[in-house]
Amino acid sequence: MPISRKAILASAIAPCLVGALAGTPVQAGTSTIPDYFFKEWTVATNCTEQHAGLAARVAAGLKFKISADTQAADGSYVFQAEDVGQQHWAANWSGMKLQYREGTEMKTLPADFECIPGQEATSPFLAMSNYAQASEPYYEHRHWYGVAKIHGQMEHILIFPSNAATGPTAVILMQSVNSPGTVQLDDNGVIQMH
Repeated sequence: MPISRKAILASAIAPCLVGALAGTPVQAGTSTIPDYFFKEWTVATNCTEQHAGLAARVAAGLKFKISADTQAADGSYVFQAEDVGQQHWAANWSGMKLQYREGTEMKTLPADFECIPGQEATSPFLAMSNYAQASEPYYEHRHWYGVAKIHGQMEHILIFPSNAATGPTAVILMQSVNSPGTVQLDDNGVIQMH
């Protein structure tokens, strides 16, 4: 009985595919997260909304880090706030659980992430007073994502580390989860690190 060309082709390709798949297992844990996502950063500028409380108005000079050795069983990592001298992080920052979100590398700073202290209201993102988003915000760039209660309300916290030669080495984006019914929300905005 003659063997069809499809059967011959399939029998020739199958061992190659099995060998290739066996030789390149799917990597778990930190191997899929870029190395520059695990480091220590120092707050350089804070452009959360001007009327934000002390919890959102993170002081320049404060530090935080994310370490690969803080991975929990659920795959999350820990935001480790580091107080510096008399300056302290507000409660609920330290220990916040972060999940890695895959995306493209952030090679330039998006316009919404610009930060000129004292001119926060000129940012197109911050100009949307009383803006909240219940679902996780979507951004195309790879980042860390978590939710924390900051200044009495739930906040989406997105951290965008950057490996670019210029500009901030990370940006924290805060966006309110729900509107507390006030004229303006307490937070929303960006914090840049170097």
